[in-house]
Amino acid sequence: MKDSFAKAFAIGLGVVVVAVAAIMFMQRGAHIDLPGTIMVRTVGTSDDESLAVVNLHISNPSDYTFEVHNVTMTVETDHGDVTREIVSKSDAKRLFESMPHNGPYYAPLYTNAPIAPHTSGDYTVAASFSMPERMLKDRKRFVLKLVETNGTVVEYSVK
Repeated sequence: MKDSFAKAFAIGLGVVVVAVAAIMFMQRGAHIDLPGTIMVRTVGTSDDESLAVVNLHISNPSDYTFEVHNVTMTVETDHGDVTREIVSKSDAKRLFESMPHNGPYYAPLYTNAPIAPHTSGDYTVAASFSMPERMLKDRKRFVLKLVETNGTVVEYSVK
């Protein structure tokens, strides 16, 4: 009796392990995350205005398209945090064309932009800040935040 119980228990445990492994294998691409890196450049446009230009290299390893709902930039300085939304797609294109010496520029990342599954890409985003360029350069930290239409939030930060 003990031998038959042990065999049945071992078989049942094996079936459960195989089922859990199969479920985990099938769900491996269901998690939306965008691993990547950013590089920040600053451009002074006047004594009290500056642009932050970010080159972003990201990958979408999931099985689903990441549709950008909102993009914000935050600069953390000694005087507090300042958050701005990015420059729109059409304005960014004109801005990049007017400042070719501050490149390189990639395709602008914008609201409702799709990032296809299993792809990598380079994007450029810009935001205007009401502060001198010196304050942007002396920042504590710079954060770029992407919000997906379903609520997933991805943040990238750099000194």
